[in-house]
Amino acid sequence: MTHRIRLDNIEAMLFDFEGTLVDFQWKLSEAIEETLEMLWDMGFTKNLILSRKYSTLMTEAVQVATEIGLPPDQVREKICRVYDRYDEDALTRWVLRSGVKDFLNTIKAKGIRTGLVSNVGGKTLAKALSKLDLADYFDVVLGRNDVMNLKPNPEGLNLAIEKLGICKDSSILLGDSLDDVNAARNAGIRIMIITDGENAKEDILAAQPDHVIQSYEELHKSSLRSFR
Repeated sequence: MTHRIRLDNIEAMLFDFEGTLVDFQWKLSEAIEETLEMLWDMGFTKNLILSRKYSTLMTEAVQVATEIGLPPDQVREKICRVYDRYDEDALTRWVLRSGVKDFLNTIKAKGIRTGLVSNVGGKTLAKALSKLDLADYFDVVLGRNDVMNLKPNPEGLNLAIEKLGICKDSSILLGDSLDDVNAARNAGIRIMIITDGENAKEDILAAQPDHVIQSYEELHKSSLRSFR
């Protein structure tokens, strides 16, 4: 990890949403438990479904659906309905992180393209961006419904970079989780993590992202220096 964060060679900055732009409010354990119970009722068995992470659970269930004679699209739709309810629940509590808009205004003024790549569903994501007055800050917005595979799969990041028309060498992802670290590495782009999100700081540091920050105020000051 480097201590000096330079953004003067960055053409595109991608952002995660929950835990990154807003505080983390998704009830992970409850969502996973409810989804697993639904899958057992549908005929899945524990030897077929090994994942216990919401970000990979849906992908695994869809991949093995045909083994028990279920249409993959039907399985995906049922899981998305569960996730949608937890999205809406989190929406009632999400609070914007301090300094987010100041930083976004700075990088937009410098001509840096921006994208939002989230595991949150598109309907709730649109509501949240409107509620928090963030919709106009992003050139590309991709949620759970825009991809087949959630982060840590790089599909969303690759699609965002393609839509922005920017090369990976001049792109960076700002996230808060190990899924974000792995998604960025799988996509071949740099990764910056803001702490106090989905995963504990010690776990984040152990994963050795390119940069770790504590706040947007810290990032804003650093970026202003790098643009001089």
